[in-house]
Amino acid sequence: MDLELTLITPEDEPLGLFGREAADSVARSLADARISVVAGAGVREVVNGEVVADSGEVLARAQRVVALPRLEGPGVPGLAADAHGFVPVDEEGRVSGTDSVFAAGDGTTSPIKQGGIAAQQADAVARAIARRAGVDVEARPFRPVLRAQLLTGSRSKYLRRAVGGNEADDASQASDETLWWPPTKVAAPFLSPYLEQLNVGGSQDEPSGGVEVLGR
Repeated sequence: MDLELTLITPEDEPLGLFGREAADSVARSLADARISVVAGAGVREVVNGEVVADSGEVLARAQRVVALPRLEGPGVPGLAADAHGFVPVDEEGRVSGTDSVFAAGDGTTSPIKQGGIAAQQADAVARAIARRAGVDVEARPFRPVLRAQLLTGSRSKYLRRAVGGNEADDASQASDETLWWPPTKVAAPFLSPYLEQLNVGGSQDEPSGGVEVLGR
């Protein structure tokens, strides 16, 4: 079948959050796969196969349209929440307006929803709770480091960027070789070795224990 694929994104460039090197690498992969990109576009509606921008411009005409859902938070009763139901937390995961309630993961106001980021939040929370209980452990406030294994159809591409200021710079990295070890799809000190054990004997491009690509 002669297919044409178009990616429409509100980002200035696909995966731009990962920085210049990673974004350029992703752009090359999309071009090599003959996937058209419409960047910096907000979609208002889809009518009879026409994808219509906020401005009213028709961005694409398609037989099939796949759209990502709009994110909504859990809106936990009794806890603070923003307008979309996400729970606000500080750099140790403590919920705003409380002294002893902690939260980590996609339900918080952290703008990056990703399994590896959630694991880093959880590490900060665990340390804060341990210190509160009297354990002599170093505090480690949440400073996100983005890691992603991008499946390109041929081989994996590994992307990495520190976005929380806990490294000397926010250098963007993109490589055909793994940038962390073990090379599981969710990068976390304790979760990664566990996922690697589940995936023993499988290829790196196979799902690790049912976990989506750097997903929850």
